Amino acid sequence: VYRTYGDSLNCSLTVIGGLGALRLRRITEYIEAHLAEDVSLRDLAAVAGLSTHHFGEAFKTSSGTTPHRYLIERRIHRGKELLLGTDHSIVEIALAVGFASHSHFTDNFRKLTGITPSRFRIDRS
Repeated sequence: VYRTYGDSLNCSLTVIGGLGALRLRRITEYIEAHLAEDVSLRDLAAVAGLSTHHFGEAFKTSSGTTPHRYLIERRIHRGKELLLGTDHSIVEIALAVGFASHSHFTDNFRKLTGITPSRFRIDRS
């Protein structure tokens, strides 16, 4: 917590929580480099040098989303790139971006985009 106090001409400014720019960049780069792996909150907190509880709150304050949601969104984004840029099967893409199965990928893809990966590929071709 950072507070600035001044006379009546200056108002009080309070900045609470969050990750610094360097820490946030370190975390996002780690996520990008490990998309296909099982990335845990504990792993991310260790990269940030924080407890899991503090990290989760600070990440959400800084990014506006939870670490898990951010990870899923990045996996779906990478999945979209692979759907458009390769002829790999959806199962191969799902595994390549860190989902445990085709159905797990499809469920998350549909939640974020409103369509299935197959439909996305067909519509963009």
